[in-house]
Amino acid sequence: METDLQITSSATVRNARDIQDQCLAALAGEGAININIAGITDADLSFVQLLQALRTAAEAAGRVVRLRSPAPAPVAALLERAGFLAAPSPQDLDFWFHGEAVQ
Repeated sequence: METDLQITSSATVRNARDIQDQCLAALAGEGAININIAGITDADLSFVQLLQALRTAAEAAGRVVRLRSPAPAPVAALLERAGFLAAPSPQDLDFWFHGEAVQ
């Protein structure tokens, strides 16, 4: 069984608690965790931190976290500004961009 998360429009500190609650609920489930972030129009570092924490916790539990589609432009721009794309690991590129070239 897989768990699906839907994060829409804003992924900022203002709604970080809601995103955290979704992540914790997903961790309580079983199987892969699939996250749809295609509709995000605004994001900040709290969002990246939450997804990184989710990935770490899921990996420790032997589970996989993946995005349904490559990171949308607002998230890609945030990753660039924050320095995450300066020397990304292959795993990070695969997670955020599905192996596609960073736009």
